[in-house]
Amino acid sequence: MQTKNELVDSLGHARELFIRHQARYEVSQYFVIADDRTYGRPPIQRRIPAGFDLDLYAAGPNHGSVLSFQDGELRKTLDELSAACAEAIAHVSENSRVDILLFEGTLILDVKRHLEPEALVRIRISHFRGVDQPTGASEDEVRTHLEERLRSLGVKRT
Repeated sequence: MQTKNELVDSLGHARELFIRHQARYEVSQYFVIADDRTYGRPPIQRRIPAGFDLDLYAAGPNHGSVLSFQDGELRKTLDELSAACAEAIAHVSENSRVDILLFEGTLILDVKRHLEPEALVRIRISHFRGVDQPTGASEDEVRTHLEERLRSLGVKRT
């Protein structure tokens, strides 16, 4: 377990990484498709809200540099953004599942910044109740808490 000073240091490190990469985030609902099949009847597909996705976007560490697949800059940015996300989600909740998903082969082009390429890391908040169960209050609580923490670490919502 981290001491209070270690937690402050790790959050400070996360803040520094988020600011260096001009990180920003978007929130969207995470859905699963449940395919109910009963013998003798056509299948019924249900779209179930199963949690939330917080997509974090980050530019290269040097504002003049351009992320690309060739020079390893994308991998380095993903690693740093992933580390900062891991520090941000630490101690968020024990009642919900929180995963960090990397998009290693993907560059996002930000139209608001003249198509500047960005790395993408997704934080997915879901539950342990089963695939056919919808999002509950605990996932919404985790999303709210995580958004507050990201804002306190200098990450802006777009």
